[in-house]
Amino acid sequence: MKRPACVVGCCLIFFLGLLFYFKMPEPYSDSSIEGRRISLYGTVDDKYSKNSSSYLIIKNAGIISGTDQKEKHKITVKLKESPGSLAKLPAIGSLIEVSGKGMLFSRARNPGNFDFARYEMIRGIDFEIYDARIIGVRKKAGFPLDEGLCLLRERLSASADAVFREADAAVIKAMLLGDRTGLGEELKNSFRRAGMSHILCISALHVTLLGMGLLRLMKKTGMRKGLSCIISFTLLLLYGRLTGSGVSTVRALITFGLMMAADLLGRTPDLLSSMSAAGIAIMLIRPLNVLDAGFILSFSAVSGIGILEPAVRRFLPKIKGAGSSLGTSLAVTLFMLPEVLYFFFRVPLYSVIINLLVIPLAGILLVSGLTAMAAGCISITAGMITGIPAGLILSLISFISKLNDSLPFSQVTPGRPGMWQIIVYYLILMTVVIAVERFYPPGLWGRLVYIATVIFAVFVLTLHIRCPLSITMIDVGQGDCHFIEAGGRTVMIDCGSSDTDQVAKYRVVPYILSRGFDRIDYAVLTHPDADHINGYLELLDMNEDDGLQIGCFIIPDISGTNGELEQLTTLAERRGIKVLKIKTGDTFCTGGLRFCCLNPKKGAVCADMNEISVCLSVELMDSPFAALFTGDVEGEGEKAMMEAMNPGKSRYTLLKCAHHGSANSTPTELLDKIRPLYCFISAGVHNRYGHPHEELLQRLKASGTRIHVTKEEGAVRLDTDGKKIRITHYIDDREADGR
Repeated sequence: MKRPACVVGCCLIFFLGLLFYFKMPEPYSDSSIEGRRISLYGTVDDKYSKNSSSYLIIKNAGIISGTDQKEKHKITVKLKESPGSLAKLPAIGSLIEVSGKGMLFSRARNPGNFDFARYEMIRGIDFEIYDARIIGVRKKAGFPLDEGLCLLRERLSASADAVFREADAAVIKAMLLGDRTGLGEELKNSFRRAGMSHILCISALHVTLLGMGLLRLMKKTGMRKGLSCIISFTLLLLYGRLTGSGVSTVRALITFGLMMAADLLGRTPDLLSSMSAAGIAIMLIRPLNVLDAGFILSFSAVSGIGILEPAVRRFLPKIKGAGSSLGTSLAVTLFMLPEVLYFFFRVPLYSVIINLLVIPLAGILLVSGLTAMAAGCISITAGMITGIPAGLILSLISFISKLNDSLPFSQVTPGRPGMWQIIVYYLILMTVVIAVERFYPPGLWGRLVYIATVIFAVFVLTLHIRCPLSITMIDVGQGDCHFIEAGGRTVMIDCGSSDTDQVAKYRVVPYILSRGFDRIDYAVLTHPDADHINGYLELLDMNEDDGLQIGCFIIPDISGTNGELEQLTTLAERRGIKVLKIKTGDTFCTGGLRFCCLNPKKGAVCADMNEISVCLSVELMDSPFAALFTGDVEGEGEKAMMEAMNPGKSRYTLLKCAHHGSANSTPTELLDKIRPLYCFISAGVHNRYGHPHEELLQRLKASGTRIHVTKEEGAVRLDTDGKKIRITHYIDDREADGR
């Protein structure tokens, strides 16, 4: 059997994938530790600094007092006071006792959101304690290897800060030490937009370049081949441990080691077999690694080289060097496309060309950066001199990133594909690979058929089968945000939260990008309370390449001044975004929908902003479906809204409950008038107001309305063709009901 490791590896991945598909493990969720001061003891596994704070990773941690004293945990400890140097903290391997406040990691509440709790679960970490202090050291370690490497990493990091400019130092530390804490959001995003994020990770490229460099250096000293391989691989293992032993690094180390061993034994190194053997080892050590994004992306890149590159290169011109690099870049891009879309939703369109320019310089960058950090530990001047090539290359990369951002269509947003799309894409791709191997060389028409087949595979992967109307109540915590898709057009009603930081960046934008949209045609603000507007202000402050484009803002037509409204208007006009005012009786149409304003009256003045909330009646044309969006309307505003309703409209399919389900909103008179089938309530988990209030829930139940609340279900999406309705929840990913 050819490539048995490949077969075993694929079977193991398939088996684990099925296992996790039917029974996905859940992160640690004992809410009794949340905010409670707890004491525990355990062994220091690692330590690091981030944003002027010091952290410890504690393994085999036992809680001294609590309900799970017998259970052992791996936890992150954020110390209340930073000693300034990692050397002043207990050595790695020490048994210590610490005390602090417990905190569970946050869960994703919407599709496309980052699930921090699941990420930490894959790393094996259960929870974090913060405001922590070290009570005592029960057993001191000696001077183990890990402690020495940790202090060396800190010294090299300080050297990089002294030798390079701030932005360059952050890149050097990320790509050579695995330390991404200094990378600003704009810097990370600029690399992502250009398709160069792999430069910022310890990847196979780094390990291979360093390994081959060490081998050549050993051979030049006249050392025997076997001994040079052993010494080189030992140094690489130490380097891997120095940088944190990430999954992709471990995979690269195992693969490189197996290929060196094959060379020593006189066997032909096989990339796919080595990769599969590495994958088997990693998954046997910790099966959850199969869910790690780094694991998936790393193995996908190598699979692209091993499986797809030979077929791709046959179609490229026979250009020495350039043809090979182009073939590799194209193969990796095509093979990784499903994973890139699944995790990031966007594709950098010019990444193939950019990487052709950047990757050949990676070796010089690595050597210069590493040499500069090492020299800087002895002499800052020597470090600066040896770091000149790295600085020049990083300046070139910065220029390329800015040039990429200035080009049209530098990134496209197909959104997240479904699992069936990913499977079909790979089946088509593998069919092309097999056909090229068996029927080569093809004629002109054969080449065109192969190319057309690959284009069709990309089309299938990026296809979105949409209902005529989708309405999503995005879970923003204690706030409001509703996203409407219809006929390829988008409308957002409110965007804000009072209990979630950077709600647009972490909750709203990822969800909308995952749906395959990067533009809001109409952004409606019902009223300028913080929990309805601060997400909009955040969007207007974001780089357009990272956020969402907005076509037009619609705000209430009221008298008087309001600081938040004025700020929104100013920021929007600076970006060239139209700002329109809306009042009772105004209408606008888009995507087969008709929006009619029921409140406020023109020039309304009210001390209570809730009463001037924009209320919209939304109708899907040529169908009985209608939805009512009410902002936070209460009191006189609610009465005015009912008076403005179309007398011929006897029933609404969907009601967006006002004011997060407060007791004083949505009276019986309104429910009797509109008789909603469904109602959406946006309220934060453990919100201090107790929303939604029981009085309102009882009124809704008495009216026969089906209730959906974000605090219980996460994001809720309604899909309809105007007749049939399907509602899905994100938290348990199930279909709720349909009519």
